[in-house]
Amino acid sequence: MKKTKKPVPETEYISRYGAYRKQREDEQKPENAKATVIRFFALIKPHAFGMALVVLSAMGSTICNVLAPDHMGKVINIIQEAIADRALHGTRITFDAAYSELFLLGLFYGLAVVFAFTQEFFSAGLSQRLVCDLRGRLNGKLSVLPLSYFDSQTKGQVISKMINDIENVSSSLQGSVVTILTSFIQVVGSLVMMLHTRNYLMTFVAICLVPVSAGLSYVVSKKSKVWYRRYWDTMGDLNGHIEEMYAGHTLVRMFGHEDRSISEFRDITIRLGHNSFMANMIAGLLNPALTLIKNVNYIALCLLGGWLFIGVHTGRFPPGSFGGIGDITAFLSYSGYFSSPIISLSKIINSIQSSLASAERVFSILDEPEEAPDCTDNEPDAPANGLVEFRNVNFSYIPDRPLITDLNLTAAPGSVTAIVGPTGAGKTTIVNLLMRFYTVNAGNIYLDGTDIYTMSREALRANFGMVLQDTWLFKGTVRENIRYGRADATDEEIEEAAKNAYIYDYIMSLPKGFDTELTEDGANISQGQKQLLTIARALVANPRVLILDEATSSVDTKTEQKIQVAMDKLMEGRTTFVIAHRLSTIKNADNILVMKKGRIVEQGTHESLLKADGFYALLYNSQYTDGIPPED
Repeated sequence: MKKTKKPVPETEYISRYGAYRKQREDEQKPENAKATVIRFFALIKPHAFGMALVVLSAMGSTICNVLAPDHMGKVINIIQEAIADRALHGTRITFDAAYSELFLLGLFYGLAVVFAFTQEFFSAGLSQRLVCDLRGRLNGKLSVLPLSYFDSQTKGQVISKMINDIENVSSSLQGSVVTILTSFIQVVGSLVMMLHTRNYLMTFVAICLVPVSAGLSYVVSKKSKVWYRRYWDTMGDLNGHIEEMYAGHTLVRMFGHEDRSISEFRDITIRLGHNSFMANMIAGLLNPALTLIKNVNYIALCLLGGWLFIGVHTGRFPPGSFGGIGDITAFLSYSGYFSSPIISLSKIINSIQSSLASAERVFSILDEPEEAPDCTDNEPDAPANGLVEFRNVNFSYIPDRPLITDLNLTAAPGSVTAIVGPTGAGKTTIVNLLMRFYTVNAGNIYLDGTDIYTMSREALRANFGMVLQDTWLFKGTVRENIRYGRADATDEEIEEAAKNAYIYDYIMSLPKGFDTELTEDGANISQGQKQLLTIARALVANPRVLILDEATSSVDTKTEQKIQVAMDKLMEGRTTFVIAHRLSTIKNADNILVMKKGRIVEQGTHESLLKADGFYALLYNSQYTDGIPPED
């Protein structure tokens, strides 16, 4: 009796969703903020001069803005005293005493503008230099990482770290450093100037209201942060849905799932709109709330200042215990300078955390172990003859899970060696080891009697040409894609390679022939034509050793027959390894290696292996009868 699956309780779904959200939130926070900050400053060190200019300019602008209100207050006091003297003594009102203060006031505000412009100018240049430097280091790191790293990472993860995280590090974290520094100077400077006015009671009131603003900012920001994260999560779902539906639109139409796709799109957009509304609504509450607190602060200080001013002039307070109207005006400016940085700092906490998290992800790549350094003890002076030997080779991708065990193989120069076996038998692994994409755990591999680990990777790989099952073309002309096989290939050699790959006539039928632009990954030509171009690319390289990984799998039977003729001619005098899934394509191989669980269980010609009626015969018959292919 078939068991029915017990439904998952709603509380379990809620628990899982909460755990998922907690994981996503944790990904936005740095694991070791202190160490990351230290490394970030080390990253800025080469740009110390530019960073010093940015910091000094920011400090200069902040100091000028803090000092200016004091002179503005003095100007107002001078005017107040002149008016009072006219009322008492009938003297003529003059502003001679205010000219020097007005000059200083204009000077400070002018310098503040100059410093601010200088800060923005050098900050923009520093940001771009930092981005270029960091991306250059990361790109250089990627070029020396082993293939195992890329096998364990998705393309999206690497690209995201290369673009988004670096941009976040350079812009947000750098801006935050300057903001924190200038905010500290502004807060301390404003507090000193408020105390300098001897308005201690007003200073106390101003300080008491600031924690209220900061606390409210923190609460609102924390609430809106949750909804913003949900918004970006849903945006990711929407992007994923669009990409999936676009890439698989043929299947969607073939199976009649258009309505389902549209319904899913509608559901995601509704969730996206709801999350966006909640995030912006909650965040939108912060500005009017802070404005209200600022206005209350302003009114309270005005009333208190007026009360103190009247008290001094009515004899309630001793003379000299409080200044004039100008002092009140200056104090109100200082109170604004004092409160705004504290409120701003509460807003950039999330930005700092996000920047540090991005920095950690970038540093995680820079900390990855690199490929072992090249040994150049036996650099070849001439192209190889093509003798390839594996001697007692052991290898495993995962420790304690051996894949290839005690592999011995000899491929004579000019011979064709086919490698067959079930999925996971280790066929492609042999090629990866031969090309030094991976390092053997034990044993040796030789090219013309020279251990491949005693020559550089560049010298080794110069002798190889590869045609993979998965085609790869880049955005550029047909000619450039073929020339990628050998940078110094002439136009005549490129055309000859295209003819041998039976794609010359097709290329000439294109609007611009060999100068026709291909879109990304050759999306504007068929899969079969893409495969033919990669074969032409291998042909123009003129390698001593060929590696063909089911090179004709994406072409029709007629084209395959043409390519096979060209391949037979190409393979003359060259050592060739053919990884085959369709066993009909390797009947003429000089030697067929039959692999199973990382071992060569049989080898010989096609006819001898069929007569042996072993594992190869079982594989071969399973492709041309109704039998089930054997498992590894």
